Amino acid sequence: MEIGSLAEWATAVAETAAVLVALFLPYFERRRADRKSTRNLKIMLQGIVRRAVADNDPKSLDTFINVSSFTDAGERDKETLDVARQILELFKSDNADIERRNREIDSLLGEIRP
Repeated sequence: MEIGSLAEWATAVAETAAVLVALFLPYFERRRADRKSTRNLKIMLQGIVRRAVADNDPKSLDTFINVSSFTDAGERDKETLDVARQILELFKSDNADIERRNREIDSLLGEIRP
């Protein structure tokens, strides 16, 4: 049995590498896209929460959470949306101490850094 020439071995290695790249490239691209989407969701959420705190009006936060729950972000970013729901509950609670509420919201915002 002959081993073959160097050119045949180089061709076999190159073909194997090409097959591996073709199989795994979509997986890595999807992971990169998911990470980018998660980062964008967190950035948007932080801006919406800051605006809700400044305006003392959580309507846009509530809408954002509801819409995000129906997209693919609802499953992928479940933990982030759970933190957003906790922030929304702080707005809905009849807590008279707004400064304390805002400190708690800042603490929760620290959990969703992009």
